[in-house]
Amino acid sequence: MKKSTKSSRTIITAALPYANGPIHIGHLLEYIQADVYARFLKLTGHDALYICASDMHGTPIEVNAQKAKIKPEVFVEQYWKEHQEDFQSFLIQFDNYYKTHSPENKELAELFYKTLQEKGHIYRKKIHVMYCDYCQRSLPDRYVKGTCPHCQAPDQYGDICEKCGSVLKSVDLLKPYCSICKNTPRLKESEHYFFRLSAFSKQLQKWVASKEANLQPEVRNWLQGWFEKGLEDWCISRDAPYFGFEIPNSKKETGEIKYFYVWLDAPIGYISSTKNYCDKKQLDWKEYWYKGKIIHFIGKDIAYFHLLFWPALLMDMGIVLPKVNIHGFITVNGEKMSKSRGTFLTAKDFLKSYSAEALRFYYASHLDRSVVDVDLHFDELKAVVNNVLLGNLGNFCYRTLIFTEKNYGKITAIAEETDLQIHVGELLEDIRQNYEDREFKSAVKNILKIADLANAYFQKAEPWKTKESAETKEALGFCVNLARNLAIVVSPILPVFSQRVYAALGEKKPLLWKDISFTWKGKVAKVAVLVDKIEEKKEETQKNEKKETKKNGNTALFPLHLAVGLVEEVNDHPNADSLYILKVNFGPLSVKQVVTSLKKILPKTAFAKKKLVFCVNLKPSKFRGEVSEAMILGVDHDDTTTLLEMAGAIPGETVVPQGMAANAAQISVDEFAKVEMVVKNKRIVFGQKPLGTAQEKISVNLKDGIGVH
Repeated sequence: MKKSTKSSRTIITAALPYANGPIHIGHLLEYIQADVYARFLKLTGHDALYICASDMHGTPIEVNAQKAKIKPEVFVEQYWKEHQEDFQSFLIQFDNYYKTHSPENKELAELFYKTLQEKGHIYRKKIHVMYCDYCQRSLPDRYVKGTCPHCQAPDQYGDICEKCGSVLKSVDLLKPYCSICKNTPRLKESEHYFFRLSAFSKQLQKWVASKEANLQPEVRNWLQGWFEKGLEDWCISRDAPYFGFEIPNSKKETGEIKYFYVWLDAPIGYISSTKNYCDKKQLDWKEYWYKGKIIHFIGKDIAYFHLLFWPALLMDMGIVLPKVNIHGFITVNGEKMSKSRGTFLTAKDFLKSYSAEALRFYYASHLDRSVVDVDLHFDELKAVVNNVLLGNLGNFCYRTLIFTEKNYGKITAIAEETDLQIHVGELLEDIRQNYEDREFKSAVKNILKIADLANAYFQKAEPWKTKESAETKEALGFCVNLARNLAIVVSPILPVFSQRVYAALGEKKPLLWKDISFTWKGKVAKVAVLVDKIEEKKEETQKNEKKETKKNGNTALFPLHLAVGLVEEVNDHPNADSLYILKVNFGPLSVKQVVTSLKKILPKTAFAKKKLVFCVNLKPSKFRGEVSEAMILGVDHDDTTTLLEMAGAIPGETVVPQGMAANAAQISVDEFAKVEMVVKNKRIVFGQKPLGTAQEKISVNLKDGIGVH
């Protein structure tokens, strides 16, 4: 194994989404928050990995898979694929997105268990569990509901009261009932495995109070309340039927097969996903987990597990204890998300009316270290995007680049603005510290302060009056440098916005924080639209599409899974004169080999280093002994082929008709041929819907009616 050469190794994680339902806008708060921080660390040169996985074990999955009449393994894979597509559509860039139902996680869960057992921190005892005679099964805590014995709140689950926050056991509930069949369960004796959490009370209290933990004050107060009540040992096993990993020797020791409770192997999934990544890269995962920094982003509802059980396990394993960043929930228009009120929006629902970067900017402008709920109010979203993002930051960068490209084409001189440069430099340092402290709201405010200064400078220069003067050209040179610097510092929040600025400046690779300067000179090309304005019609469209979704029960499915791929290599096929072999990077969808028959039509330069559209759900085929794992799309015309290029997209981004979802299932070439996509009004359309990513539509300068192949 190779060791990481950088000293600042950091693992960033977000809670593992449960593979039992779609990603919604409440989930996205956390994944966007963690993504912004991970992007910032990479921007500043850290060896940072953003790690996640699907949480695949537990009773809900076992029960719902049974209802769907499919195996749990198949049930969870569907959501695993869907979740990755949703994350990609919101520009959330994991270094590795894995799964808890994996060989690595089984290996590490058993390693944890064996180590805890050897240290005397695992024991067995007989307890009473809830058993439903009607369902003929033991009921885990989340499958028993009843009245909280502490605050008398009805319909609470048997693990934690959502009203008063008390940690519960299902046997504690008053008036309990089975959440599957609604019948009253009975007590049954069963032998289970326990972890001695109580033995770690003093160590945990010391860690919670330390600077290393860096917990928010309100979180420390919650924990103090739990410490005062006394920590109870933690049951880490569950009875069959259960979808998860068997506990080694459990049948021999208890007379029945027992399974690891999902909350034991799920957080270990952070480590197993890291191991999966490191194994592929020939790195040592222990360099990160034993010697690096670990930062968890989680919601306040799972604080108990991440601040007591999980660090206690890590203490026993000798692994670095994490910093834990806890956030509140999402409300919509001032109320809890509700399907009946139409405020429960999935990731796909949101993108029907708004851009991914609109949500990223809105969330970032509301996030700081306090554990408060964030209200997604759509009137405010519109105001923030149109008046602040578009009207301030977007306006300055766009008009600066457009004016420069149109009137000069390049920057050859830069005004010396010492005082303004010093002021901006101070704000840049503040922004860097804001990101470091995870005070994203303050980072946004300071970015906008620079944009305010930049807009005022542009207005004062009045370049439209004196285009040809040397002084005006120098002023625009300073403005272009301001736009370039703004694109760098806002890139953790708005990666596509920044990428489009970079493209206009001819930058081939994303810039880093160290590239900030006031000395850039060079050609300026036409810039793409940086911010999509939220129009009234979009809001009306959302209402209509929500009605359609309710009526149809789900989102319309596009027959194909199209994705943007960056062509890293173009090679001649060793056994065919008319074929190229492409090595294509699809980001989180991995690198794929693509064989294309366009060698006699297009040169290698038409493919190399371009971001092009591919169909990635075709069954792999062999061409003269070489496997093709995807198919490139193009438009044939006038004895040539125009490839579908999307320069502003990110590798792996899904391309779909507006308002539709991609098809994850594999299809044949014949099935692909039946999908009619044609040129209309310089767009590629399916039916009447234009194809594109969440940020960009495919654009081609061709006649209407030509088909895509």
